[in-house]
Amino acid sequence: MNIDFEMHIRPTIDKIIYHIVLLCISLSTCLAQSTNSSQLITGVVRDSINENKLSYVTITVENQSTNITRPQTTLSSEDGKFEISVLSQDYIKIVISYIGFKTKTIIFSPLTSDTLDLGIILLKPIATQLQEVQITAQKPLIEQSLDKIIYHAEADPEIDLLSSFDLLRKVPHLAVDAEDNITLNGQQNYQVLVNGKRSAIFSSNPAEVLKGLPANAIKKIEIITNPSARFEAAGIGGIINIITHKRNISGYNGSLGIMAGTPESYTGSATATGTAGKVSLTGRYSNNYTNRPGNTSSFYRQDKIRKGRLEQVGSGSGKSKSQNSGSELSFDVSPQDQLTLSFNLNNNNGTNSHTQQVTQKNAAGAPTEAYQNVNSGQNESNSFDLNLGYQRYFKKNNSRSLSIDLNLTNSENFYATVLKLQPLLNYQGRESNTQNRDGLLEYNFQADYTQPLGEQTLELGIRSMLQENSSDYFYKNLEQETGVFVLDPAMSNSFDYQQEVHAAYASLNISKSKWGLRSGLRLEESRLNANFRSSATRATQRYRNVFPNVTITRMLHENGSLKLSYSQRIQRPSLYDLNPIVEATDPLNISYGNPGLNPSISHILQLDFNRHINSTSFNASLSHHFTNNAIQYFTTLGEDSVARSTYGNLGRDRRYSLLLSSNTTIAKKLSLNVHTMANYISYRSSIEGNAQARAGFTYNARANVNYRFTKGWRATGNITYNSPNLMLQGRTAGYTWSSLSLNKQFLKDEKATISLSLRSPFQKYRKSSSEVDDPAFYQLRESYSLIRQYSASFNYRFGKLR
Repeated sequence: MNIDFEMHIRPTIDKIIYHIVLLCISLSTCLAQSTNSSQLITGVVRDSINENKLSYVTITVENQSTNITRPQTTLSSEDGKFEISVLSQDYIKIVISYIGFKTKTIIFSPLTSDTLDLGIILLKPIATQLQEVQITAQKPLIEQSLDKIIYHAEADPEIDLLSSFDLLRKVPHLAVDAEDNITLNGQQNYQVLVNGKRSAIFSSNPAEVLKGLPANAIKKIEIITNPSARFEAAGIGGIINIITHKRNISGYNGSLGIMAGTPESYTGSATATGTAGKVSLTGRYSNNYTNRPGNTSSFYRQDKIRKGRLEQVGSGSGKSKSQNSGSELSFDVSPQDQLTLSFNLNNNNGTNSHTQQVTQKNAAGAPTEAYQNVNSGQNESNSFDLNLGYQRYFKKNNSRSLSIDLNLTNSENFYATVLKLQPLLNYQGRESNTQNRDGLLEYNFQADYTQPLGEQTLELGIRSMLQENSSDYFYKNLEQETGVFVLDPAMSNSFDYQQEVHAAYASLNISKSKWGLRSGLRLEESRLNANFRSSATRATQRYRNVFPNVTITRMLHENGSLKLSYSQRIQRPSLYDLNPIVEATDPLNISYGNPGLNPSISHILQLDFNRHINSTSFNASLSHHFTNNAIQYFTTLGEDSVARSTYGNLGRDRRYSLLLSSNTTIAKKLSLNVHTMANYISYRSSIEGNAQARAGFTYNARANVNYRFTKGWRATGNITYNSPNLMLQGRTAGYTWSSLSLNKQFLKDEKATISLSLRSPFQKYRKSSSEVDDPAFYQLRESYSLIRQYSASFNYRFGKLR
C-alpha cells in the first residue's frame, strides 16, 4: 500500500468526485424545476459509536408510489452535512449507505413544508472479521529532518546481536577509532543525552557504559550537529541524544533476550511496558559480562636531544561486569497535562592486569637500565539519575506548551592499583599502591515555553545547573624496613570542585512559503571554584557568554531542502582536565590535569543538502569548525627522561568537513546505506615556547547492506574504514571494522528471533597505534588485541496492545 497516495491523493480524488456529483445533481434539479416544485431535505450523518462526522455518505431518495420519477442521489460533505431537493409529493424513501456501516432507510409521508431538517442521523458500524493482511516494508535506518539526523536502531536487523557501542559505528557523523574513542564530527568533545536529558551514566566514560548496554534497549539515536538555543551550549561536536523504548498504546508489551559470544561475553536483557488508562510504566534491565583476552603492546621513544632510547614490551588482560536499569512512570493528569518520573541506574566493575618489561638504552644502543613493571587494578563505578518532568499543552492551541524539568544526577567511582617495579639492571625496585575515590552530584532545573505566533513560533526558557565534585587520591610506597606503605604527599591529592551554569534563551522560528528561519540567542553565566586541598591551591573562574545561532532553510521541492546554519559552542574544562592528580602507573610516562585551563569557544558554519526520491534519500553536508583557544592534550619530555602529558589552551584549530550519505531500498527486500566523510584538519600551537603547525586530510567510509529473504530470514553485512587520524603532535593509526549476521524470525507473529553473527571475518587481530613527533623526541605506541568475535542471540517478544 502506498501510504503517501492514500494520505494525499485519495482525499483530492474524493473531493473531485463529490463536486462532479453535486454538479450533475444541480443540473438535473434545474431541469426538473421547470415542471415540478421542489422541497429541500437536510441532515448530518455521524458514526453511532463516537459520533464522528462521516464524509461522502451516499443519500438516495426514491418515490414509493410510482417508478416514474428516477431516484435522486447526493453525497454528504466533509463535515457530514447533506441537502437534497425532492420533486415528488408522494411517499418518500430515503436510503443512507456507507461502506463499513449498516444501511439506514427512512420513509416519510408527503411533505407539507418547503424544508425538512432530519437533524443528526447515526449509522452503526458493521462488525466484520477481516482476513489477515501482511504489509512488508523496510523502515529506513536513517532519517534526515531539518535539525537532526535520526538513526532508527529498532529497524537495524542486528539489534539483538550488538552492544550500543557497536551500534554507534553505523550512525552518520559518528566514528569509533582503534582505541575505542568516540568522535562526533571529528570531535571528542560533545554532549550525550538520554531522552533529551543529561544523565550521570554517561558523565565520565560513555564508551564503557555503551559496551554493556544491549542495542535493543535503544529505539533511535539522534545526531544534532547544530543545536538550537534551547540546548546547552557545551559540546563542540554537537549532541548525541539516545532515545530508549518508552510508552506504547494501551496494553502491554516487552521482550526477553540473551546473547553469548567468544571471546567470552554474555548479555541478558529484559524490557517491559504497560499502559492502562492515564498511567504508563516502562522498565528495562541488562546484565553484561566480558572477559577480555590477553593483548600485547609495545612502546618506543627516541630522545632527539640526549640520543637515548626507551623500549617497553608488555601484555595484559581484564574482566568487566555491568548492570544497567531504568524505568519511567507517566501520568496524564488531564488531556493537556502530563507528569513523568524517570530513574536510571548503572553499575560497572572490573579487574585488569598488565606486565611490562622496560629498558633504557644509551646513544650506542646499549642497555643502561631495565626493570619489570607488574601492576594490577580494580575499578567500580555507580551512577544514577532521577528526573521529574511536567508538560502542559494548552487546550485552544496544542502548539503552545510549557515544560518543567527537575533532575538529580549522582555518580561515585573507585579505582585501586597495585604497582610493582622489579629490578633487572641498574634499577632500585619499589612497590606502591594507589587509590582514588571521586564523586559527582548535580542538580538541574529547566523550564521551556513555546508560543505560536501565527505561522511563527517563539521559544523561551531558563536553566540552572549546580554541580559538586570531590576526589580523594593517595599514592603510597612500601618501606622495606618496616613493611608499611607510607603516603607520598607529592603524588597524592584531595580536592573539591563546584561549578554553576545559569542560562536563558530565546528562539524564533519563522516560515514563509518555501523559506524557513530559525534564530536564537543563549546567555550563559558560568562560575567555577576548585579547591585542591593537598597542594593548598585554588582555581576560581567566572565568565559570561552569549551564543548566537541562526539557520536558514529553503525547500527546493516537495522532497528536498537546503539549509545554511551558524552557531557557537563552548568547551568547558572537565573535572579530569583540571585534576592535578598524577597518574604514574608507568613512571616514565605520567599524566595529570591543569587547574589553570580556560574554556574555549568554537564557531561552526554548515551547509546541508537533503533529497528524497521514492525510496532513496541523499544527504550532503559541508562544514567549517574553528577554535582560537582550543583545549589540547600534549606531551613534553624532561631531562629526567620522563614524559609528562597534560592539557593546555594551546592555539588554533581549523576543520573543514564534507559528509555524503545515502540510504536506498531496492526491490523492497534489499536496502543499502553508504556513508563517507572527508576532513581537512589544521593545528597551530605553541608548546613550551616552540611554535608548531600540523595539517592533513582524514576520511572514513562505511557501508551497510541488508537483504530480507522469505519465511523470516534476513542477512546483513557491514564494513567500515577509518583513515589515520591527525593529532596536535602526531597521528593515530587507521583501522577496518566489519561484520556479517544472519537471523531468523519464527513462532506466531514472528515473536521469536534467533541470530548468528561474525565480527571481523577478514581480520583476527586489530592493530592500534599512536605516534608523537615533537622537535625534542619521537615516540610510537602499538598494541594488538583480538577483535574477531562469534556470537549468537535469542530474543522473544510478548505483549497485547489495543
